[in-house]
Amino acid sequence: MSSKIGVVGPLWLAITAATAGAVVTVLSSRYWYKALPRPPSLATAEKRRNNALNRPARSADGRDVVIRVVCVASQGQSHLQVLQYLSRGLCSQATPNHSIPLFELFEFEDIIFGVFPRIGTTMLDAYDSWPENSVGDIIDMIMQCLEGLGYMHSIGVAHRDAFKDNFLVEWFPESMAEHQLTISRPRVYLNDFETAVYFPQDVPAHERICVGLPLSPSFPSEKRYSRTRAPELSSDQPYDPFKLDVWQFGFSLRNLRTTIPEIDSVLGSMLEEDPRSRISAFTALKSISQVVHATTPESLRIPPVVVYQ
Repeated sequence: MSSKIGVVGPLWLAITAATAGAVVTVLSSRYWYKALPRPPSLATAEKRRNNALNRPARSADGRDVVIRVVCVASQGQSHLQVLQYLSRGLCSQATPNHSIPLFELFEFEDIIFGVFPRIGTTMLDAYDSWPENSVGDIIDMIMQCLEGLGYMHSIGVAHRDAFKDNFLVEWFPESMAEHQLTISRPRVYLNDFETAVYFPQDVPAHERICVGLPLSPSFPSEKRYSRTRAPELSSDQPYDPFKLDVWQFGFSLRNLRTTIPEIDSVLGSMLEEDPRSRISAFTALKSISQVVHATTPESLRIPPVVVYQ
């Protein structure tokens, strides 16, 4: 079954129909995209994330992509601004920028869709799951996550939903697997900027603050906000959103033990209750990098320990 959607018809309903086995062709200004049925692995991942705002598709030139609702009318304009700044602006080519690339934006009535690369999986499966990743594999991914956060913070963007399921990984090295020889490393990307905030460079540090929960179309109200709340979100007082990112990422790694005391100590410091005493993403990256550079690769080829809490 195949249908073609141009300027008529409910576009998102048409894309949604792909989940029932239809193949829907979506026309944009430059490309067409075939919305594909979800494979089991992607369906499982999306079920875990409970986000119905995106659909897998394939472009005319054969690229596997994800089409996502970015904004509807006035809702989501800050999301659009951050995406254009990080993924299409001058900083989009910066090496430490791990923001997911944005291939295209196109409109249907008052809805703006973004087209992004479809990337393997999330950091949820980096450990305590099927891949046979070593501590070295996992630390490399964590360092990339911290590099992405640190760079983003340096240019005035805070994510505010920086849990590990929003970090996408191209593939897993699985250095612990038998006869596995890993030459290259997968790149990690930061995804889903609907809760992000941007502070222009002329805004002084003491004014780069937020108040209240990081709500979004996925979490439209306090009652529906399902994320674990950092200590600073327990009151209505202003908070540092950059330090919130650090806590959120650290919290999602709370059950990981690398068995390297210096690294486990850094990861623990990301959960400091007082944001003023909490380590920054850049400092965490620098501290872990120093340990890694002083450690032989073979010493990092060990399995992680998972602490069930």
